[in-house]
Amino acid sequence: MKIDFLGIELIADEDVFRPTLISQYCAENVPFADKDVLDLGCGIGPLAIYFKKNGANSVQGCDVYKKHIEFAKKNAKKNNVEVNIFLSNLYENVENDFDIICCDVSGVQSSISEITGWFPSNVPKADSSGANLILKAISGSKKHLRRNGELYVCATSFSDLHLIERELSKNFENQWKTFFKTKIPFSKRLLKNVKSIEKKTYIKENDNYFWEFILFKAKNTI
Repeated sequence: MKIDFLGIELIADEDVFRPTLISQYCAENVPFADKDVLDLGCGIGPLAIYFKKNGANSVQGCDVYKKHIEFAKKNAKKNNVEVNIFLSNLYENVENDFDIICCDVSGVQSSISEITGWFPSNVPKADSSGANLILKAISGSKKHLRRNGELYVCATSFSDLHLIERELSKNFENQWKTFFKTKIPFSKRLLKNVKSIEKKTYIKENDNYFWEFILFKAKNTI
């Protein structure tokens, strides 16, 4: 199948995670121009390719799922961009340091993953807290951030935000903040199962239901 991501044509199939609104919000808000960037959890490559096509100095993308790597490499070649794509369980095979790390690993509770079907069966998912992968991404980031380098972490109201904020404070003290936040309407599947979803994870306004996307920013000042 073919996918259009902000004017970039990508190829994919049913077994890979495809770009979402979260991907678009990252592309539009992360300040990547003239920077050396790591796309952590790159999927089939939408952000890595977008960053490189639109002014990043260099881009590396890594993912733990082999099929994502295969498609990301094909998509980079298809779009004629030089992006270093490689297999890595978070930072396991990351050797360089960066001005920007953009982290879009799963931040959705396992129960929500099951309801929505957002993630194909072989794609790694978060645990019941929706935060375990994000916590690891935060704790390992400073080893790969240059001085004044910045980490951008995607999270949702379906994540345990308290755990994420605590981990940001532990690693970055007061050098982090909520950089971007927006409400996203419930999908049909979420609406159908709303009674089984924790009320603290969504917003109800009149008869409309929303979950939130949160982009955190943390700065390495050491």
